[in-house]
Amino acid sequence: MDNQQVLSILAVVVTAYPTVELTDEMATLWEQMLSDVTFESAQRSLKQHIKTSKWPPTIADIRANTSTANDILRIETQQCFALIDSWERGVVPLLKDGETND
Repeated sequence: MDNQQVLSILAVVVTAYPTVELTDEMATLWEQMLSDVTFESAQRSLKQHIKTSKWPPTIADIRANTSTANDILRIETQQCFALIDSWERGVVPLLKDGETND
C-alpha cells in the first residue's frame, strides 16, 4: 500500500475506535509494515476486525487476515497434502482381513 491508502485505512481505524490517536510516526510505521499488502486485502481484514473485536487492530491483526497470508497457508497446506499422497502411493499394499490389497 502507498501512503494515501495507509492513511485511508488508519482513518477508518480512528473512526471505529475513537480512543486511537493518529500520529505521523504511526502512519509511517503502518506504511512500512504493510507495504506488501494490497489495499483491498487490508480493507477486508480491517472490516472483519471491526466486526469481531472491541479493541483497535494492530499491524499484525491486519496482516494476519490478508489474502497474502492466507495464500501462503493454502499453498503450504496443498504441499503437505501432496506429500502425504506421495507417501501413500509409495507404501507397501495394506493388509485387509489378513490379505494384501493388490
